[in-house]
Amino acid sequence: MGAGRRTPAGLLPGPVGGARFGDARPRPSPGGRAQLPAPGRRCDAHRGAGPGGEESSEADGAAARAVTPGLVSILVVNWNGARLLESCLASVHAQDYQPIELIVVDNGSLDGSAEIAAKDEGVHLIRNANNLGFAVANNIGIDAARGEFVLLLNYDVRLRPDYVRLLVARLQQDAGLGSASGKLLRAEPPDIIDSAGHVMYRNVWPTNRGEDEPDGPAFDLPGEVFGVCAAAGLYRCTMLDDIRINGEILDASFFAYLEDVDLDWRARSRGWRSWYEPAAVATHARSGSGAWGSAKLQRHILKNRLLLIVKNDGGLGMLARLPGMVAFTGAKAVQLLVTRPAALLGAVDAVRLLPATLAKRQIIQRRRTVSRREIERFFEPYPYLRKARQGRVLGRRRPWTSPS
Repeated sequence: MGAGRRTPAGLLPGPVGGARFGDARPRPSPGGRAQLPAPGRRCDAHRGAGPGGEESSEADGAAARAVTPGLVSILVVNWNGARLLESCLASVHAQDYQPIELIVVDNGSLDGSAEIAAKDEGVHLIRNANNLGFAVANNIGIDAARGEFVLLLNYDVRLRPDYVRLLVARLQQDAGLGSASGKLLRAEPPDIIDSAGHVMYRNVWPTNRGEDEPDGPAFDLPGEVFGVCAAAGLYRCTMLDDIRINGEILDASFFAYLEDVDLDWRARSRGWRSWYEPAAVATHARSGSGAWGSAKLQRHILKNRLLLIVKNDGGLGMLARLPGMVAFTGAKAVQLLVTRPAALLGAVDAVRLLPATLAKRQIIQRRRTVSRREIERFFEPYPYLRKARQGRVLGRRRPWTSPS
């Protein structure tokens, strides 16, 4: 898998068992599973350790699993993605980094896209009988992965050939980084930012940093961000296992949307940081991942934002921000009442899930190693005027209270 070029010296850890990882090229097997280097160490999912080395007996996950140092496991969750999946997989095969394993988790596709993945000898295909959602499907893929690093990749994203190499290099330079992402550009129109990392506003409305803005010098500066978009985010295995709750990495109750922001917040509560690396570039079609404006998905978004707050927020900072949170949520509710009234059932869903969410909150807050104030320094004022202006100037149908 990948372009077959040797990994540049110095990017990967030292030899394990006499082998150089730059020379360890996976070979596709007749069954479609790549033959990978032998695992060199274990990523213990039962006893998570934060970047400072703090261990906790409450890090609840699957049994300890072996991982291969330097290996990047790329996970693509597919659901009826025939139009875009092949180009996504081709961009993975074109990566100038090795070793890579490529896992496609198909969520019961009916358009022949699973067969596209099955014909690719470099793909390990996992088939689900039906659509289990983005969160559950990625959890299945992560549990099957053997990499030191895991790249979650949407099937509507195409990576430039150096994307993986640049992000791996950054994580290897700083053991405190749990995740990293490059510059995601819209496929159409060109040179428009899709995501330059996540930003969290003080009203607890998360979005993609720079979304819908023209690419420019402001987005050419690398730096720390609140979190990264799971459309093309690279994660450290030890971080993912460190934040497991009840065996889950992404919260299955979210189904789809904002589950990556929840992951960001939980990782920060354990002391992990996230990095934006603009030299790594990918394009995101975004329309390929589903009908964003449907009442069904808006219902998930409303539910998930409420669950996000219950699980992660709190303290005096939340009390100070509460008026803005309530006002914004009210505005969103009015918007949905007018445009997609069925989506308001998301609030009912959140109430139904409240007992389980409060139990998760107890685990998260008990294991927190970073003060709320440290996390809240990433919260920014919501740009109401700019968002409203963008909605008019760009002629977008997407409402100004939309998450990204």
